[in-house]
Amino acid sequence: MVKTTRITIILIIFLALCLSVTVKPAAAKDVEAAGSQNYQSITEGKLREVYTQFLYRRLGKERPDVVVSKFKVSGNKPVASGKISIQLFQKNSKRLEGYVKLVAVISVDGVVRNKVKLSGWADVFESIVCAARNLKRKEIIRADDVYLARRNISHVSANYLTDISKVTGLMAKHSIKADTSIKAWMLEKSPVVNKGDLVTILAESSGLRITVPGKVLMKGFAGQLVKVQNLMSKRKIYAKIINSSTVMVDF
Repeated sequence: MVKTTRITIILIIFLALCLSVTVKPAAAKDVEAAGSQNYQSITEGKLREVYTQFLYRRLGKERPDVVVSKFKVSGNKPVASGKISIQLFQKNSKRLEGYVKLVAVISVDGVVRNKVKLSGWADVFESIVCAARNLKRKEIIRADDVYLARRNISHVSANYLTDISKVTGLMAKHSIKADTSIKAWMLEKSPVVNKGDLVTILAESSGLRITVPGKVLMKGFAGQLVKVQNLMSKRKIYAKIINSSTVMVDF
């Protein structure tokens, strides 16, 4: 009887050990499954895609015109399961060329869950106006003095020009070397008249037209008022510049 009881106790202990071994892995598996259902991760590839798309839209460029390198992500953590939306904001007001930092606001089902820092180097290519030859100071720019060239504007200072028509007719403030990208600050309007120029002073009213010779007393640009002297009366007046040889006064 004692022997039978001892065997029964041994069998009970053996069965208990077997049950404890099989239950533990099952419990661990359930926790892992629950975790994968409650959280999701955003890949670096996805963040890089939204980063570059942001640059395309804001710069108005196509894929070949923007090359992103040295891309980095900081603070990317798993977020709750649900529908993810990502909004990007520029971290500062700098240009979107060169080193660009953005903040990605991650929302799940409309609720903000995380903010991720994105950074990278953006090489942006643009056709900009360049000097076709050496240009001298105060030289008037003609259409054949410039050309358009595809350049990486990430290495070009701001105020570069992209329209040849907006360059022609302007005057170089200083000498410009051939193949230099032309910036707005390098040019200025060319005066139509200069101090000492002789012009015709024109006055018109109700079909009556009067002209007298005049002398320009200051340099001026098309459409501006300039001080002139009526050479007949010696009177000094202000007249609107029509062209390099004519100014007009109200009559």
